[in-house]
Amino acid sequence: MRKILLLLAALFVGFLIAAEGRYAVMRVSDIAVLPPDALPQRAVWGVLTPKQERFWPALLASKKDYEGLIENYYPAEVKLKLRGWGRFRLAVQPLVPSFKVFWGGRYWYLSGEGKLWLSSLEYNSMLDEHDAESKPVLTWGTDRATPIDMAEVKGNILSSSIPIKLIKSWYSMAEELGWGKSVKFIQAGVKEGAPIVRVIFYTAGNKNGAQLLLPNEAEKWAETGLAVRKLYGGIANLPPDVYIDGTYKGKILIRNLGAEKKEPAKPEVAQENKNNVKRRN
Repeated sequence: MRKILLLLAALFVGFLIAAEGRYAVMRVSDIAVLPPDALPQRAVWGVLTPKQERFWPALLASKKDYEGLIENYYPAEVKLKLRGWGRFRLAVQPLVPSFKVFWGGRYWYLSGEGKLWLSSLEYNSMLDEHDAESKPVLTWGTDRATPIDMAEVKGNILSSSIPIKLIKSWYSMAEELGWGKSVKFIQAGVKEGAPIVRVIFYTAGNKNGAQLLLPNEAEKWAETGLAVRKLYGGIANLPPDVYIDGTYKGKILIRNLGAEKKEPAKPEVAQENKNNVKRRN
C-alpha cells in the first residue's frame, strides 16, 4: 500500500511538472493591487524572484520577504494575501508623514511609526493628504544621536530612532502655550552634555526670529512661557533678535543678539520671575 501511495505521489508530481512546463499552471497569474494604481507595476512584479513567479506557493511561503522589499523602497505598508489558485491581493496603505525633519543637510518625512524618508522622494506622489508641511520643521542636530542605523539601510524608507512620543509632546506643548502659529523651527540639540530644545519663531520676511532655549521635557516649558508673558505680554511681542535661555533652574537668561553684534555684551540683572531673569543688552 505504501509503495502504491509513493507511486501515485510521484505520478502527481510528474504531472504537475509536465503541466507547468506546458501550461504554466503553477505560475503567479495575478496580483491585484488595492486600491488600484497605488503602486507601479514594476514595484509589484519587479521584486518577484524567478522561483516565486514560476511557483506561486513559493511566493506565499516568502510573502514577508516580498512585502519587506516593497516597503524598503516605497512609503507604504503592504499586505499580500492569497485569493485563489496563483492569484494574490496586495493591500497598500501609504505612510502618513507626521513631521517634516531637517537632518544631514536634507529634508525628510517622519511617520508616527518612526519611518523616515526623503521629502523629495519621487514616490511621495502616492501619499494621501497630510499636515506635515504646515507644522514647524523639526531640526535634528548633529550633536544628537544619529537617528538611523546606517548598517541597516536597505532602501529609501529608513527605520528611525527619533523618539516619536517625546517629539509629539514638544509640538503639543507649543500649541498649548499658544506658540503654534508663530514657530518656524523646533530644534533638538545638546547644551553642556544635556539634551535641549531650541524653538525659533517667524519674523517678517520669513527670517529666523526670537529664540527660546528650553529643557528636553515639554512639561517644563510652561515656566519659561509664563516668564515671557510677564516680560513681553506674549510671543507676538518678542523682539526678533532676542534669545531666551530657559534651561536654568529658577531663572532665565535673556540676550539681545542684535546688540551683541554691534558692541560687547554688558550683563545686567533684572528682578523678574521665573524667579530670576538675567538680561544681557
